[in-house]
Amino acid sequence: MKEYGVFLGINENEAYKLDPYKLVVIVPSEFTSSTITNLHDKVKTIYGYLNIGSLEVYRPYYERFKDLTLGVYEDWPDEYWIDVSASSWQDFIINELAISYLELGFDGFFIDNTDVYYEYNNEQIFNGLKYILLGLKNLNTTLIINGGDTFVSECLEDNIATSLFNGVNQETVFTRIDFENNTYHAQFESEANYFKEYLNNVKNADLSVYLLEYKAINSFSKTIDAYCKENSFIWYNAPSLELT
Repeated sequence: MKEYGVFLGINENEAYKLDPYKLVVIVPSEFTSSTITNLHDKVKTIYGYLNIGSLEVYRPYYERFKDLTLGVYEDWPDEYWIDVSASSWQDFIINELAISYLELGFDGFFIDNTDVYYEYNNEQIFNGLKYILLGLKNLNTTLIINGGDTFVSECLEDNIATSLFNGVNQETVFTRIDFENNTYHAQFESEANYFKEYLNNVKNADLSVYLLEYKAINSFSKTIDAYCKENSFIWYNAPSLELT
């Protein structure tokens, strides 16, 4: 059985795609509690995607929070960065969205877009993210931060990382995406080296590390396998950006 898979582009009609994996990440709104129960019966750990740093126009709560948006998310035209320091957003994420997802039976959350702190690098945004993560932690659930290296690095420097989250998922350490041409390539060496050093810091803080790569060909995937085995990381080789 494979260790890890990220499937943000599927719904419960495609739940069979999750069968070969021990740990999966899915979008909670696309699944019912009965399907989650069935997945657990197959001895799976299931994390729900939870976007805390941006707002997509297709979410049913978009109109409710669109006045809190800060700017367009580059390469994702239907998505906007959001003011995570706003108490209404914080309360919604912690006390409405997260709780409703946990009631479905999820084991934890795959937290996306703490990169809002890279885009809007100020104390209010940093403290807003901290508040949300602490609130989620108080729900006694596991939190994996997707990306967010600027935010995570500051948490590591402040020795607060382990109080806020349990691990980090980093995309495109070895691969990169050309959004303009919708193609996939090897990551630039300087970028890969940066991420390797960063993930070493994450590992040294006793946090779990996951990698999400895109279309790594067979010979290249062996390099990633060796790196992950050496560092006790796990990774998923996604067939496309759509994560289906």
